[in-house]
Amino acid sequence: MDRDTVGQDDIMGTANVNLDELTSGKEKKMALDVQGGGTLNIRLCLKMHDQPKEPEEGEKVVKELTLPFLAPVFQSELDAIRNEFTNLITSFLGHGQKYELSYMTRLRTHPDVALEEMPAACVPMPTPEMFTPHKTGRIMQRLMEFIGSQAQIMVRLAQVKGIWDPWKANFSGYLPANEKLIEEWQKDEEFCRQYLQGINPMLLTVCKDQSQIPAEMLELKAQGKTTQQLMEENRLFIVDYEPMLGVPATPGKFFYAPIVLMYREELAGGKSRLNMLGIQLTRDKGENEVYSPESAKTHPNKYMFAKMHVQSADNNLHQFLYHLGYTHLGMEPIVVAMHTHLPPDHPIHRLLLPHFKDTIGINYLARHSLVSRIFPITDPMFATSTVGGLVMFLKEWRKYNFMDMAFPEELKRRGFDEARSDGLEDYFFRDDGFKLWNVYKTYVTGMVNKAYTSDKAVADDQALQKFCQMIEGPGQLHGFPREISTKQLLMDCLTNIIFNSSAQHSAINFPQYDYYSFIPNRPAQLSSPMPDGPNDMLQSAVLEALPPPQFTALQVLLSYMLSMPSQTAITGVEAMKEVYPEVHEKFNKELKDLSKEIKTRNEGLKGEGKVAYTYLDPENVAMSIDI
Repeated sequence: MDRDTVGQDDIMGTANVNLDELTSGKEKKMALDVQGGGTLNIRLCLKMHDQPKEPEEGEKVVKELTLPFLAPVFQSELDAIRNEFTNLITSFLGHGQKYELSYMTRLRTHPDVALEEMPAACVPMPTPEMFTPHKTGRIMQRLMEFIGSQAQIMVRLAQVKGIWDPWKANFSGYLPANEKLIEEWQKDEEFCRQYLQGINPMLLTVCKDQSQIPAEMLELKAQGKTTQQLMEENRLFIVDYEPMLGVPATPGKFFYAPIVLMYREELAGGKSRLNMLGIQLTRDKGENEVYSPESAKTHPNKYMFAKMHVQSADNNLHQFLYHLGYTHLGMEPIVVAMHTHLPPDHPIHRLLLPHFKDTIGINYLARHSLVSRIFPITDPMFATSTVGGLVMFLKEWRKYNFMDMAFPEELKRRGFDEARSDGLEDYFFRDDGFKLWNVYKTYVTGMVNKAYTSDKAVADDQALQKFCQMIEGPGQLHGFPREISTKQLLMDCLTNIIFNSSAQHSAINFPQYDYYSFIPNRPAQLSSPMPDGPNDMLQSAVLEALPPPQFTALQVLLSYMLSMPSQTAITGVEAMKEVYPEVHEKFNKELKDLSKEIKTRNEGLKGEGKVAYTYLDPENVAMSIDI
């Protein structure tokens, strides 16, 4: 400082103090740089006379902002995407892009996640796989319907009365509310019904081995029977979320790998239904708490919160494993192999072509939105976040076997068969699925018998063998036959492909809006773990753990977009119409007969006040994975 100014009352300069460096009530010596030159040595003592101001309602305080990528990493990922889009435009304007397989590369932010082990993808996207203007228009229309329905949502939020009403505010305009579900969702019977007829009917398993049951759950009883007795009577069922074990956690999000026991409740008149026995969320070496209808009598909020955690785990597992993983990503190598090795006039190319419509295109869109390498939509939405969901999928994908996951085999492994020896009523995914599988099997059998006179003819088809080798090898579709030398194996394989691409995807995709749009029924994430202690939790704590109503638009939007009805139902397939007209006619008739049967059944359900299961009605089954 200038010595001539010392002692004068004029401003000598300015200096900045960071209050975050001070502690209330403690003196601190500081040397501050004075703007204009010089140093000021001072002693400061901060005294706070009141508590820090709490934000008032409506105010938002951002405590921390975390970007998923550091700047250099972000730029490298952006460059890769830019190059991919450049190739896409170049091929579109030029000769077009060949159908070629490529592998995902590891994220620089998560180098330990072996993304290259995922099913191979078709990148860049071939020009013929781009959506038609009509399809693009329908997607944009669906998006604008959602946006238009959000008008005055803040007004609706301000007018809510019931404790669950805030999560109903999204329902307006083009977005209808599932009133029956909203009325019933808290009941155990509805919780269990969704395992049979809901968005994820892939987990319920007949429990035949006591070793599957945690020790703490062995004491549960229902209708005067122990778990052991229920198991002996073929009335015990289990859902095990083991794939959620080992999934990395994300700060502020909590999830478990629950085990749920249900039982077949015997009703008057020889009827029965699936009902709740108990839930265990943790798998600690010590004692694990069990939540049951009995504990709900004294701890109703804890019991409700435990069910929410189960449904949240189910939401994450369904989307990343069964929906995105096993159907969308798992089928893509088959599409590429067909275009690469089976010429357009090949009978198998003719057979499969309609079942691959828009699959590469919708997967391309998913890789650049839902699981984008930069800002994936699924990251803020799901409890596992994007990387956690992919870690879960990779762990299960290493055990995946294409032929073992064929519909009859997958059901058999869980204890279900076409004869319904499990005794469960109203498991319509099982019932309608077997009927549709049989229609497909008859269709494929007719085509194979026309195209191949013997097993030798199949084995000698070199295009077919190269098709198989590409899928099982470079395509990384585990369990797909590396070679097919018999008509029977060819029939089984083709039936599995067609079922997965149409019925399977339809059953686990199109119910999304019905079951995901009302957030408390199946939240994608919860912000609190189960509370410790002997007392029940407050209802307000349950509500606070749910995503705030004003921030749930993403889950509602995604469920609405992905439930967009297909305009290419399985009843419109004409692949065999010209080459094998009798095969086509029989297939078409059986589909119409099955559709009529399911509609009649559903009318009866409605008459009884029950929920109709429409997702495997052939008129509602999309012929391909096209959304």
